[in-house]
Amino acid sequence: MVRDQCDEGYDMTIASIDIGTNTILMLIAEITGDGRIRIISDQQVIARLGEGVDHSGTITWDAFTRSERFLSSYVERARAHNVDLIRCTGTSALRDARNGDDFLDYMFQKLGIEIEILTGDEEAMWTYGGAISGLLRPDAAYAVLDIGGGSTELTVGHGFRIDKRRSIDIGCVRMTEKLLHHVPPTDEEISILLSTIDGALPTLPDFDPGDTTVVGVAGTVVTLASVELGLSAFDASKIAGFELTREMVQRRFSQFRAMTKEQLQDAMHIDPGRADIILVGVALLKRFMENRDISRIIVSERGLRYGIVMREWEHGLERPDMP
Repeated sequence: MVRDQCDEGYDMTIASIDIGTNTILMLIAEITGDGRIRIISDQQVIARLGEGVDHSGTITWDAFTRSERFLSSYVERARAHNVDLIRCTGTSALRDARNGDDFLDYMFQKLGIEIEILTGDEEAMWTYGGAISGLLRPDAAYAVLDIGGGSTELTVGHGFRIDKRRSIDIGCVRMTEKLLHHVPPTDEEISILLSTIDGALPTLPDFDPGDTTVVGVAGTVVTLASVELGLSAFDASKIAGFELTREMVQRRFSQFRAMTKEQLQDAMHIDPGRADIILVGVALLKRFMENRDISRIIVSERGLRYGIVMREWEHGLERPDMP
């Protein structure tokens, strides 16, 4: 499709679908010629694509069919909005699963969509861009932490220039299945979890916490912000920019480790699809803030899907014929 070029670029409407280990998210956004994003729709579902992948190495048939239902609904909604293009990206579960290519072929045959599997470094890079797109101060130093279902990424940069990035195979679904076998977990299980996290954290990039704005994205930080605000439902306008302090995170870790999934759902209003894995994310955030001497972290409701929208807009500036 040939688009009319405006003086500063192209206006495009893009659907960005992020297929994660625990959630599938879709952003439909118009990005204007000067790079501003207008959100049309931003939604997520918990599909648990990565259930059992760390143990078996394969995506289950139930996860195939669950994902197909959600993706079919997303694609239908995107086409109803007459988007210029749909971009689907997959992360940790699809990187790790032996039958990841089968998943890609299945979704192409069923839904006509192509899924791009990102490397850990690519995931970190585009998550960084998406996360700071709503916070940007020219030349400011940022560190963006993305605690996912299968992996965790930390990206450090200045403005949109990335200096260092790293992905580690420590995630909420992966570590819950591997290490936490009781609800609530035993003291021994918690000890092993914290030790595992402490062993992986030093491989993440260094930065000066006194001179860097630390930003958190994805389910763990968004859920913690919702709990601190006393929200019973997701509200992006209240969550965006919320500051989680180290004391808040430490307090919630101590509280959550003694609770059942049902108590987390009922008392804390945590989504049933996240309540059984949230403790790992909070533990990881707690140890990260303690080990790096970080006093507070800014919550961003944005992330990978926003970064991919920006990537595709930039590609659109380079070519008049869009697929």
